[in-house]
Amino acid sequence: MIPKNNPKKKKRGVASPRVEALAAEVQNHIQTWIQNAPLFREKLRSLTPDEQESFFLLLLGIGDDQIYALLQKLQGQEEKIDLALIKSLGDSGSSRAADLLHLMAASPSKAVVKSIRKSIFRLKSKGLPVEEMADPSPAIYHPPPPATSEGFISSIIAEGKRIVWLGRPRISQGMLSFSAVLSDLEGILDFIALEGSRKAFFEQLATFKEKYSWEVVEAAPEYCLGLMVEASEINPKKGRALPATYLEVQPLMGTPPPLPLRPLIYQYLEEGEAKSRTDLLDRSASLFQISPFQTWFLSAEEVQKYLPWLKESSASRLILTPYQKESRFMEIYRQVVHELFDEPRRFLYRRRLEEMAYVLWKKGQENDARISLAAALGLEKESGILSPHPFLLELVKRSLTLLWEGEREKKEEELSLIIRP
Repeated sequence: MIPKNNPKKKKRGVASPRVEALAAEVQNHIQTWIQNAPLFREKLRSLTPDEQESFFLLLLGIGDDQIYALLQKLQGQEEKIDLALIKSLGDSGSSRAADLLHLMAASPSKAVVKSIRKSIFRLKSKGLPVEEMADPSPAIYHPPPPATSEGFISSIIAEGKRIVWLGRPRISQGMLSFSAVLSDLEGILDFIALEGSRKAFFEQLATFKEKYSWEVVEAAPEYCLGLMVEASEINPKKGRALPATYLEVQPLMGTPPPLPLRPLIYQYLEEGEAKSRTDLLDRSASLFQISPFQTWFLSAEEVQKYLPWLKESSASRLILTPYQKESRFMEIYRQVVHELFDEPRRFLYRRRLEEMAYVLWKKGQENDARISLAAALGLEKESGILSPHPFLLELVKRSLTLLWEGEREKKEEELSLIIRP
């Protein structure tokens, strides 16, 4: 239970259930909210001003570094939320509250500055050593706020590879940019670190988008760093050395979030709702009609041994209707799904589909994102051989079909060369 802070001057009563629920959610997933302050602000807008004050008091009662890091991310964006936070800081009785109040004093809002002065007075009346606000002076030079970090991720291709970009501003000027080719099977395959201007960083990103067909979307910088760290832990398990540049610049990349990472899609879609939407899971085979799922196939080496099964069924001497022949093929596809997708591999594809759900969501394809997430969560448990996962069934079917058609084309080409005079 989050400790409650009951100020002496103003009795607000017991916090409402939704305030306590939101405070508990923040405490349990603090890193997620630090990384996504805009979504956090959206949740706060649903509270009344009194509820916002009660909520902030609950958080300030915890008083650890992460809570203050979250509040710093939150301040300075919306006046109403700032005013509720400022009142709570004045009632909190914490010496750290004064630091945050002085940080917020740079606000151009007269109402905010006036409220800060009142809160500082209340803190001083509690006997806390709080400095008064300095009078603003137009003659004093105020340096511009520091530039923000940037993060981008690409879509995932069939082999589980993607590219991640991270930009960190330099204290002086310019930006350090880091880009990595990641594989969920092999780890970090390639890594580049460059120093240049912020403009150069975005020009490089634009060049990549023009040259390649991969989808690229914005992502929280800390999450991008987490993806790189996550992949780096695979390298030694696979006997692959990490890129030397990656090891050299690690201290410059920032502090990574704790692992395992929680996919970003869960900041927008509820896991429980996605699990309950069996209609979306049933439609997951339709994902192969959109980019980049159109490039997803299993490798020829994986499905090669199953191709003779299809050929034997196709060459059967029995006279079969098209429906009977397709039923036989479906039996083979179901068997292949059952053999290839054990628990570790289902987990691998679950993560891929969760990551793709976020990419689709950021591209504005919200319905496809919901289908992708439903498909991901449908992989939690092994499906029966008679009712295989729709997405995996279609993946196997298209992979075997591609291999078979490729063999046919090769034979036709060889035959044409033999007949040619």
